[in-house]
Amino acid sequence: MTKAKIWVKGWMVALLATAGFMTATAQEFPVYNQYYFNYYLINPAVAGASNCHHFMLTHKQQWMGIDDAPHTTMFSYQGRWPRNVGLGAYVYHDVNGYSTQQAGQLTFAYHIPLTTGRRATKAENSDRQLSFGISAKVFNYGYRNEDELKKESTYANDHAVQNLEDFITFNVNLGVYYVSYGFFAGLTGTNLLGTKMDESVGDMEPIIPPSIYGLVGYEWDVTKFDAVEPSAVVMYDTNGNSTIDANFKYTRTSSAYRSDWSWWVAGTLRQNVDEGDYQGMTLIPMGGIQYHKFHCALAYGIDLTRLYRHNYGTLELMLGYTFCYTRRFCR
Repeated sequence: MTKAKIWVKGWMVALLATAGFMTATAQEFPVYNQYYFNYYLINPAVAGASNCHHFMLTHKQQWMGIDDAPHTTMFSYQGRWPRNVGLGAYVYHDVNGYSTQQAGQLTFAYHIPLTTGRRATKAENSDRQLSFGISAKVFNYGYRNEDELKKESTYANDHAVQNLEDFITFNVNLGVYYVSYGFFAGLTGTNLLGTKMDESVGDMEPIIPPSIYGLVGYEWDVTKFDAVEPSAVVMYDTNGNSTIDANFKYTRTSSAYRSDWSWWVAGTLRQNVDEGDYQGMTLIPMGGIQYHKFHCALAYGIDLTRLYRHNYGTLELMLGYTFCYTRRFCR
């Protein structure tokens, strides 16, 4: 093993071992990193915004080629019910080195139709509408091989490590979402309770700090079968971390309305504003197919940092099912 590989492995072990009790916007990343498959994951008001029920299973393997790298499995549901009510839920399990995280969320949304047009979606209450949503969620933080970690000489005198305990917390998200034919925009406040660690760990920042997500985009129908969709997502939290995502998507369908199959390709360029230049930049090409009511998509994240030399990128797989025919999984 070369000195470079030994250095990287040691650095990664230290980073992943402390991830459960250090300041971490990344604690929300298991959800945030998969929003481009399903905007409901970052905005509760999206639940039921379309007249359909959606189920989605995703798995993400981060930093392939590095031992104990983070990986996340998530299952989500969101759909429209009578009287303009939307309901949603998700659960996920995340492993990050020695730390683990399980979380669940329940969502209630209400949608106010603003038109009787039938111009864009052929469903009059989806062409233009204003939506509001609220989510309640529970996090459970734990640790793998906790006794082994505490015995390591590196952490023998580390007060935070020696006092590690499972930690359960509750939080709330609020969101608003607006659709006007091809235009869509949303604003979300997440983790509004600003949960802190147990006092035994010391005086630390919130592990899940309050955050704001802004979403804006537009879908153009270039032809009856082709559409393009530029969009952007901005995130900012009370720890001073912020990111900007620039997204572009192209979709090809088999018919103008009821599509038996479709395919799409997209790309996301994510910049960590705090780090500047290219130090915090990630490129995420992705693509997907829809056949009848089944959906499958794949995304591959490429770190444009020095770390890219020591891993094979991040891979995400999505499998979905809808109770309607739709050229996009959900938005």
